[in-house]
Amino acid sequence: MAAQYRALLLVFLAVSSCQADLDPVFTDFDEELPANTMMPNERETIADCHLRFYWQGGRGIVAPAFAKPAFLTEFAHIGAIGWTGADGQIEWACGGSLIWNNFILTVAHCAENDNNVQPDVVRFGDLDLYSANDDTYAQQLRIVKIIRHPLHRYSARYYDIALMQLERNVTVHETVAPACLWFDEEVRFTELESAGWGRTGFGEKKTPILLKVNLKPVNNTKCTDHYNPTSTRGLRNGLHEHHICAGDAKMDTCPGDSGGPLQVRLQHNYRVTPFLVGLTSFGLPCGQSHPGVYTRVAHFRNWIVETLQQNGAPEVSDDLFEPQSCALRYVGLRQLAVSRVVANESGVFETFDISRQYITEDYMGEIVQLSWPGSTELARNNCMGAIIDHDTIVTLAECATNDDIAPSQVIHRFRKSFDVFEERRYDIKEIHVHPNHTDRSYYNNIAVLKIDGSIDEMPACIWNSQPLHDNQLELFATGRADLNIYQYANYVVLDPSIIRLTPRVFAYDNDSCSLAKQYLDRLDQGLLDQHLCFGNDPFLVPQVCELAGGGSIQRSVSRLRRFFKYVQGVSLFGRDCGFGEPAVAVRLQAHLGWLESVLLPNRSQQLQAKSTEDSLLFIDPDLELFDRCDFHDASVGLCVPVERCKGVRNRLRRKQGLIFCSNGTIVCCPPNDVMDDSQMDEGSQQIENCEQLYGSLRERNFKIRSEGADPSKPHLAEVTWVDMPTKQATFLCLGYLITTDSVLTTAMCTMKKDRRPNLVRLGYIMRQFEDSTLYSELESILIHPQFDSSTGEHNVALLKLAYPIIPTPGAFPGCLWRNETHTPLASSLLSIGPKQVLQEIEVHPQYATDCERILGRLPYGGEQCMRPSMYDAMPRCTTSNPVYWRRENPGKVSVEYLVGLFSHGSCVTDGYIVNTRITAYLPWIVDNV
Repeated sequence: MAAQYRALLLVFLAVSSCQADLDPVFTDFDEELPANTMMPNERETIADCHLRFYWQGGRGIVAPAFAKPAFLTEFAHIGAIGWTGADGQIEWACGGSLIWNNFILTVAHCAENDNNVQPDVVRFGDLDLYSANDDTYAQQLRIVKIIRHPLHRYSARYYDIALMQLERNVTVHETVAPACLWFDEEVRFTELESAGWGRTGFGEKKTPILLKVNLKPVNNTKCTDHYNPTSTRGLRNGLHEHHICAGDAKMDTCPGDSGGPLQVRLQHNYRVTPFLVGLTSFGLPCGQSHPGVYTRVAHFRNWIVETLQQNGAPEVSDDLFEPQSCALRYVGLRQLAVSRVVANESGVFETFDISRQYITEDYMGEIVQLSWPGSTELARNNCMGAIIDHDTIVTLAECATNDDIAPSQVIHRFRKSFDVFEERRYDIKEIHVHPNHTDRSYYNNIAVLKIDGSIDEMPACIWNSQPLHDNQLELFATGRADLNIYQYANYVVLDPSIIRLTPRVFAYDNDSCSLAKQYLDRLDQGLLDQHLCFGNDPFLVPQVCELAGGGSIQRSVSRLRRFFKYVQGVSLFGRDCGFGEPAVAVRLQAHLGWLESVLLPNRSQQLQAKSTEDSLLFIDPDLELFDRCDFHDASVGLCVPVERCKGVRNRLRRKQGLIFCSNGTIVCCPPNDVMDDSQMDEGSQQIENCEQLYGSLRERNFKIRSEGADPSKPHLAEVTWVDMPTKQATFLCLGYLITTDSVLTTAMCTMKKDRRPNLVRLGYIMRQFEDSTLYSELESILIHPQFDSSTGEHNVALLKLAYPIIPTPGAFPGCLWRNETHTPLASSLLSIGPKQVLQEIEVHPQYATDCERILGRLPYGGEQCMRPSMYDAMPRCTTSNPVYWRRENPGKVSVEYLVGLFSHGSCVTDGYIVNTRITAYLPWIVDNV
């Protein structure tokens, strides 16, 4: 080894150097195995969530199901209107829709046929009017009264609407039930549906089977191109506001469909309810791409309600036709929107398939609600925010500046037990609004809130890539409880209270995002990259789902074999949670620079300072051991282990002029400072050459492990006190063998009164080879000179053995972790449990800033906080328990490194441990071994 170093030095002294441009390199840890993933000790970026909260990452998550609804039975409200002839045969020539138990709504021109004869019968629940095969649920009733709109004239195309009263109430069940009425003048649905038993085309015969067509609304201005006063009989004044047009390039309604529904199916309670938008009135020759004209139901709201009240239905009120009331009236009988069609020997039936649900009540603990002082009435009183750090919330700028009144608190709803929730309030101490946001603008509409305190909930991650991981997303929203729970046929819950929901939506391309006109005034530049358009196909009953401004739109993403919730954006605007009509969110990725300047202000200052100083610290992953390296002063260096470079430790602590080669254990060293073996003592050589030593012993243990057996922990030492007169041994703590004559432990372990360690036991854990157990007396105990027993600072001690051991498979030195800047993401903590059983849990490092939050104080220079995995814990752990990391080399021998020694804390779930960080004491250790 010494000759190799000297040869390399001669080469380097003869080579001229040049300035190297070292650019920062971003590493995507997703490509690494979790066991070999590193985490920086100091936070450098906000794109680190999967590392920072790895200990809380989910396992075995079930991704949400995204599916469009399927329907088995349809048109339970449609009735065929017929005229009974002298021979008893019925001519079915019009359609109508059941809207009350004994009333149907149809068009006025169906009140008489060409012979001025009124219809006398209506038939429900029968798809094929001329076959008895499907008559099981058919109901046929007499029409006893026909009420045309008073302004209707047979010679004109206006006010074409009528009510027909039936002889009695229908028997309501799945196949025969009233429809609801869409009484909103705005018809914002992109697609409507019509059905009937009319002709299948111009000059064609009537269909005996009920057929349906999908049609798109056509505005009246465009529809006038087909229907104008001069060319359309009975339309002297042109199209009226009570007309609505709809058509399709290939499909249309035809004669015989008159009075039939133009409808939309709105979803709620995992079901769908038909809402009548219009009634088939008139059109040009059907099937020739002309839009049809329908009577707009909303225009006749008052007439419909008053006519029902005056003709045998006094119980009718305007409120009963509100979408929510009507949807719930027969909710248990409606079509399943999340159904599964099953066929077996007993027939075909429909079952509830919960995996196809589109809105759930999943718990989203990373959400807070904003609160304002007093009973202030504000423009937006339903503002939310997403927790992106324990004391940091991201929300909308318009929520943070709501009517120029700032929110004072956030309310966090957390799960106390499986079905018990509580709320906790936190005062807001800082509000950061994006500097480029202006009032009433949908641009740069983002703000960050800092709270006084810490929310004990795993924060959401920020998605930092322009492409989304998946176009299937989850949205935080709210809605009425009774419109979202699954309602049964004979048991309906009426509960209008507002609950939290998690709808499933899809990300849409901004260029094809069709927005309602009411939002365009605040989007004078259109949608930009800072916007995220999203939605889902089906329309909802109003109040089923409503956006919460600032609520997160997110997706669970797998990283490093665990799952994390990544916030893609926060909700900005949209109706019905984007269902049927797209909604828009603020895309967080577009604001990463500003977010980082707010969340990591010190980092920005550090980067600026580093860019102007000569004393820099770099990591160049392209450099390896013994490579030539170039300093910024144009001098040449050699990549050597840190122990081989004189004076490097002082520069390391001061972070002066250092270039790390590859991984932080190898540094660029001036040639004159490179030490060979002759300049290093035996203990230093053992530490520096640890990876190259004991290869055969590691291979043996590797073979045992690969065969499924549990090999010893050959580096583990049991530190004991032996009462010499009685020879009674007392276990004190654990230690770690780092050279053949040195064990590292904590100072606290050596400070017990009258029981100072005087013996270590090695190889004892390897119980299958009792003769491998080694006992060694101690020659001396060296406690760190700055150890403070009252605070636990500098809690480290070195035990020198009376005689060096001879390495065996059961006991040989382990290596020390020497990377100053990074720590393995997943290490293991060892402890001796009851009955001398060895226990091991997975632990994960925390940033110094997170450690400060955990401890309530700044961590000491040699302290490092870690978290036990959420899925791994032990009842107790004691001082000096080693924290080690095994570098995995698939199919090859692995090497173990001592990362830390447990100092204090708790190893239970949600607990934390504070370690003595080995790299902080490397100079002291090397100087004393």
